[in-house]
Amino acid sequence: MEPHQIDPEILAARALQAVAAPGLDVTALPSHEARALADGVAMLLSEPLPDLPRVEDVILRGPQGGLRGRIYAPATPDPRGSLLYVHGGGWFACNVDTHERMLRVLAQATGLAVFAFDYRLSPEHPYPAALADTRAAWRWLRENGPARGIPTGRIAVAGDSAGANLALALALGERDAACEAPAGLALLYGCFAPGIETGSQRRYGDGAYGLSTARMAWYWRNYLGPAGEAPALLATPLHADLRGLPPTFVGVAELDILADENRLLAERLAASGVQVELEVWPHTTHGFLQMTRDVAAARSAVASIARAIRAFIVPGDDCMAGDRPAQPPPDLGM
Repeated sequence: MEPHQIDPEILAARALQAVAAPGLDVTALPSHEARALADGVAMLLSEPLPDLPRVEDVILRGPQGGLRGRIYAPATPDPRGSLLYVHGGGWFACNVDTHERMLRVLAQATGLAVFAFDYRLSPEHPYPAALADTRAAWRWLRENGPARGIPTGRIAVAGDSAGANLALALALGERDAACEAPAGLALLYGCFAPGIETGSQRRYGDGAYGLSTARMAWYWRNYLGPAGEAPALLATPLHADLRGLPPTFVGVAELDILADENRLLAERLAASGVQVELEVWPHTTHGFLQMTRDVAAARSAVASIARAIRAFIVPGDDCMAGDRPAQPPPDLGM
């Protein structure tokens, strides 16, 4: 496809962001400047935020100090479980603020309390810092959630882009440690190993579709740091043993350099005996899920993700059936 075949609403949203930071190239700026600009651009499409009766910041103890966490709770959270969400941003940028709108929409759409958190970012803090912080958030939620009004009977884990990598790595690490596993995973246009040569890399990697091959390689170099020559399997989970993982939803933006990488992950999960659902969102690009204010396709995709997550919390729901009929998204109060 050519760039003009991107969903017109996504193109319009990207145009708004481009006005705020024309020609932004995070690879060419000092990290603190690039991160501030990237975060500002990400937040441009947030306001107004959907209403939730409870949004609360907490501080949890991480491996090297306090980490900010945030609870998003609908009026009556489902008592059967909750969702841990790991934000994306190339392990380089973003935080709970940049993802605020999507997290509120997810809490509304799932009926679950959602817990998100900030983790240490690269290149200042390369692997395994972000994964260690993700583990700390997972354990904080399991140990402290009930006292904060977050049901922890079953906890699903979701993440977008770099957050999907961390969500999958978390599940693998907990499996290997024989600890309590997530009830399910929702992996949204994730990056799971560097240097994967695919058709989607060749078709969409020039930057016209948003995320470029060069920028993704830069993110990987920052994240892997000294481990870059021989990265650990938890840093590159596409190459790990995937057996024994919980049911997994894999969401793919069609016009994304990572599209085929996500399809390959879904194939490897299925070959490993994992229950997996793959969903491709037509005419969409990397990062579009943060555009729920302006883009109908983003609202529809988040509604589909919410159905899958609810199926993890309430086994027996028909949300993991690959042949389910298309349904309109719920009224998300936007």
